[in-house]
Amino acid sequence: MRIKMSSEAKRKLRNIICIYLFFIFAGILILGAQKLKAYIEQVRFEREQKAYNFRTEGFFRYRLSKFAYAKLEFTNHKGEVFIIEDDNDMKSIDTEAEEYIAGKTDKFGSYRFIEGEYTQERINNFNDNMKHIRLWDYSEEEYKKITETERITEFTDVKNINELWEYLSHEKVEGVSNMGALDTIGYDGTAQPTKIIYDYGNGEEKILVEKGVIGILDLCNDNSLR
Repeated sequence: MRIKMSSEAKRKLRNIICIYLFFIFAGILILGAQKLKAYIEQVRFEREQKAYNFRTEGFFRYRLSKFAYAKLEFTNHKGEVFIIEDDNDMKSIDTEAEEYIAGKTDKFGSYRFIEGEYTQERINNFNDNMKHIRLWDYSEEEYKKITETERITEFTDVKNINELWEYLSHEKVEGVSNMGALDTIGYDGTAQPTKIIYDYGNGEEKILVEKGVIGILDLCNDNSLR
């Protein structure tokens, strides 16, 4: 037996269906908007991280160029070339990072070292110091190499500033590079400053620091002079 619905009942049913459809559609829109917002935030976060890494690399390359008496050349994504010689010149790198975050470009520029007259001499000094400097270890009561004390990658001679960069930018642990570890040398793994010597390898030695620390800049100096 078929039941006929009145026009009023049909109207009410139609209204109920419309209301349900409205809320379903509104829910889909809200959910879509939330997902879109989350996606946009994720994309921006990823861009900010990449920009931060690019800027940080520029800063550490700039520091190395100062240590090694070299210059750092930066070419941005537009092909414009900048020589990074002081802190103010870092603004060109900051601009590159900001434009990447804002989505004005999808790529970064590049860095290049320009070796100076005394760069190779500074690199040779670094090689020499890494092989000959020793630090007193209080716990084991013996002298140890820098790589042992600072717990960084074993060192082999580098031939140029690019190889030196590769070694120093290598991360000993996540977020800490060899360069960061060598910023302060001489705590023998503790908070206690220690004795640092230059070991000539023939039974002779020269005291560099009686009780204290040295830094990466000292590794670029000639400490072999008696």
